[in-house]
Amino acid sequence: MKLFPYDTIGIAEIPDIADRILDEYFRITSKLGIRACLIYGVCLGFVRDGDYLAVDNDLDVAAIVNEEKWIALTQAMVGNGFEQKDVFPLDQHTHFVKDRILVDVFWRKAKGFYSEFESIECKGKSYPVPAPIDEYLTAVYGGNWRVDDPENHGIGYEG
Repeated sequence: MKLFPYDTIGIAEIPDIADRILDEYFRITSKLGIRACLIYGVCLGFVRDGDYLAVDNDLDVAAIVNEEKWIALTQAMVGNGFEQKDVFPLDQHTHFVKDRILVDVFWRKAKGFYSEFESIECKGKSYPVPAPIDEYLTAVYGGNWRVDDPENHGIGYEG
């Protein structure tokens, strides 16, 4: 088992726990009236492979928030047992950990790919993703995103 930052475990190694944590994130954002979606590796894996990427170490999610909502989201996550770790103000994201799962929450404005969401079905559930999803994944991973290439970890779109 490969360990990642904060002594976390890759999400593909403990998918049931990752699923529970992802559901909890969406319950929290919904309760707060915050629009949220899957992004980056989790989005790619769910869209392309129907599961978590074997090489992925975290749950990448976005929250469409202003500063006030961001503070409320952070407080709610901590209040629900998530441990707040590093904050990256320049890249606009924060790490949270719960049950050895790293959740990387990016705060975004409602513009570009984050103006509207579409839904995808994965693991018997519906998840919001940036729209249009094909264009988003091409912007992030390049035109070859439909091909499983462990070397393509680059992120080209910051939104």
